[in-house]
Amino acid sequence: MNYFDLFINETKVHFFEMRQYWFETVTALLMIVGIFVGLFFGVKSLMPGMSEGDSLDGLVFGFLLWSFASSAYNAVAKSIIEDTQKGYIEHLFMCPAGFSKLMLTRTLAELIIGYGYLILIAFVAMWATDNWIDINFFWLFCLLMLAAPSLVGLGFLISGLALLFKKVETVGMMLSLAFMGLVALDGLPFNIFTLLPFVPGASLARDVIVAQQPVNLVHVGIVALNSLVYCLVGLMVFRRMEKLAKQRNLIGKY
Repeated sequence: MNYFDLFINETKVHFFEMRQYWFETVTALLMIVGIFVGLFFGVKSLMPGMSEGDSLDGLVFGFLLWSFASSAYNAVAKSIIEDTQKGYIEHLFMCPAGFSKLMLTRTLAELIIGYGYLILIAFVAMWATDNWIDINFFWLFCLLMLAAPSLVGLGFLISGLALLFKKVETVGMMLSLAFMGLVALDGLPFNIFTLLPFVPGASLARDVIVAQQPVNLVHVGIVALNSLVYCLVGLMVFRRMEKLAKQRNLIGKY
């Protein structure tokens, strides 16, 4: 089975689940937008008399970055945890393409579908708050996909822990909260925050999309290197944990 077949199959499964569990899909959208609207007007009420345009635009864009970061991280981690709970994760290890390749292809499918979901969230959130910002969604997609592997690497790392310890939801919740801080940090030009996952990618996206600065190729290289390092480290840790789980016969247990 090649990557294209895997991608098509995983895309079909994702759309089927969204349609089959449409109530959950709609509820999740409304909840995310509701949380943002409450946060938006809460912040707005605390800054009367201030020049709020740039700050509120930054809040809207930061919320979109956080939504994407959470989605990219959960594309791997949540999938493996749920498959373990459902009791058929051992079947996935029998995939001819290999489990890691299956997860990477599933992640790519979920990232692309999730980006379409993000665009919908963006327009609903801007409509609900009447705070419209000019977003080039093509450039945003390119920059986020460049930065996404760092989050995928984190997802593989946590997934490796899930194979051994089964219940790691608390760690996942802590990371989701940490993403709120990560997307707000300034990782460009190079500084100590650049070493954190996704931070340089979020900074580059803000510079290009919100501040409308030209694309800096040096900064692009920094984002690519950050993504590559975290993705490779996450995969290496996952494969080590996978080997330990197989040795201890833990794959099919929950």
